[in-house]
Amino acid sequence: MDDKKRGLDDLLSDLGIGENETAPEVVLKEEEAAPIVTQPAPAQDPKSVLEHFMVGLLLRLDPAYSVDIAQEENLFRVEILGGDSGRVIGREGKTLQSLEFIANVAMAKHFGSAYRVMLDAAGYRRRNEERIRRIASDAALQVEVSGQPIELPPMRPSERRLIHVMLKQHPKVTTTSVGEGEERHVVVLPRTASSASPENDLE
Repeated sequence: MDDKKRGLDDLLSDLGIGENETAPEVVLKEEEAAPIVTQPAPAQDPKSVLEHFMVGLLLRLDPAYSVDIAQEENLFRVEILGGDSGRVIGREGKTLQSLEFIANVAMAKHFGSAYRVMLDAAGYRRRNEERIRRIASDAALQVEVSGQPIELPPMRPSERRLIHVMLKQHPKVTTTSVGEGEERHVVVLPRTASSASPENDLE
């Protein structure tokens, strides 16, 4: 069993949800209660399938949760509303990240890689992206002034990717990722004529 699968199992166990309840087509049941998620009709569009799944999943946590979904081409932005936002965000956003992973797995079972899901709650993702952008800007300025590379703290793949994208066109600095696993991090270094292209950090 790989790390992602084990992590997903652990999360679902913590939430009291069985592995076979992670896809929209599977019936989710409360103890001795009627199903709260039923198989979506074949005619439903991707947004409806996603909404159906997210509502069913969140109902398992707290009926106070609801979702607002906005579609931007093949990207669905899902805002989780109501309830205890801290519970769905988790420490350092890990629960939100795991719920997002589950949502993407569920959509992939229906539509392959055609769509991507991004979750947010109480503006956490937006604030975190702003924080990462500030870190990138500050590091780029320091490298530009000092001429010395700077190693940033370990980050999740999505955060490293944001820094790579943000500084890709910077005229004075470039980026790469080093390290393995949870220690993988971005290095911001001076751009030279011989600098390699920024790493496509999609792992």
